[in-house]
Amino acid sequence: MRPLTLLALLALATLCLTGQVDSKPSVAESSKGAAFMSKREGSEVVRRPRRYLDQGLGAPAPYPDPLEPKKEVCELSPDCDELADHIGFQEAYRRFYGTA
Repeated sequence: MRPLTLLALLALATLCLTGQVDSKPSVAESSKGAAFMSKREGSEVVRRPRRYLDQGLGAPAPYPDPLEPKKEVCELSPDCDELADHIGFQEAYRRFYGTA
């Protein structure tokens, strides 16, 4: 079964490779300007709506996390960081520094 599968794969690979070598690009594909476009056309292709303008397009800007400064303080303390891995950040911060 394996030699038959291997022989079929080799035959398929040979057909694919010989088909690509013998084929020549058509006149439309090989024309000089087909691969390039003007700057205006290129900018229209890559133009995207502005993300943070209030036009209803795109996702709104994410809100900053109010607990981020406290998370950084807890991460700088090895004991608080280790405890946060076990019981969660807010509880670890409350035990080491008071209310979160």
